[in-house]
Amino acid sequence: MEMNLSEITSIRDGNPQCKTCGGVGITLAEHVRGSRSGALVLCHCIGSDCNTCESKGQAPFMTFDRKLDKMLPCVCHNARFSLRNWENLVEKANIPARYRFQFLSTIDIGDTANDPDMSFIIAHDWANELVHKFKNPDFSPQGFYLWGGTGSGKTLLACVILNELIFRYGITCKYAKVNKDFLSAIRDTYQSDSETHGQERSIEREFANVDVLIIDDFGVQKESEFNNRKLYDLIDSRYEQEKLTLLTSNHSLVEWRDRGQGRIYSRLMEMTKEIELKCPDYRTKFVKR
Repeated sequence: MEMNLSEITSIRDGNPQCKTCGGVGITLAEHVRGSRSGALVLCHCIGSDCNTCESKGQAPFMTFDRKLDKMLPCVCHNARFSLRNWENLVEKANIPARYRFQFLSTIDIGDTANDPDMSFIIAHDWANELVHKFKNPDFSPQGFYLWGGTGSGKTLLACVILNELIFRYGITCKYAKVNKDFLSAIRDTYQSDSETHGQERSIEREFANVDVLIIDDFGVQKESEFNNRKLYDLIDSRYEQEKLTLLTSNHSLVEWRDRGQGRIYSRLMEMTKEIELKCPDYRTKFVKR
């Protein structure tokens, strides 16, 4: 089964009349053996020519036009570069496989009229507004602090936003677990036998400068002066640069009021919208595929 991406991206590198890709030239194969996330593939509307084209689907996807006496792009040229760019952005974003290529349209928010718990619907509506207005010059994107129990859908909703922003606008995004991907990565730079020895500043800049950052499992880190300082420096840097930051946690934001002299709490109050998810088990309730 292939997912049509034409409602998510403005890219049109394929056949405008193709019903499979809607003119994008690329589709999402949702069920790929050995993959939990599916894969981006070239649509048949342009890929079918690769068997007869002189380039045989090989980079740089150019053919020689004897009449014009010059190299010209293959039919698939632009689509292949768009596909490669998306793949690179997704890989660099570090989105977990189970959440990769999940979009707002793949979330079934259920019966909005009869569902007594509106928290996920509210969060979904907020995410939808953020995604669609992100590039609007009159819109000021605000991050979120999304918290709730295990299985409430915090991480998936955050990753859905990353996927949407990557495919709609081609911006750089990054998913990071607060301990494993950020704090531990910083500590590793102090180890002489580490591959990242001496690269602390480089790693900090990477996290501080990416267009959109998810900090997942915020609050599971141990309370320490080092952790509080590194987290504050990261959050403050993104605040100063007006970078969008999304946080997920099992704990409410108010629990940070007395930690680290309240500095992290103060910044997050300015940078984010706090939303509590009360859904008992999002994983079984809302995911369509």
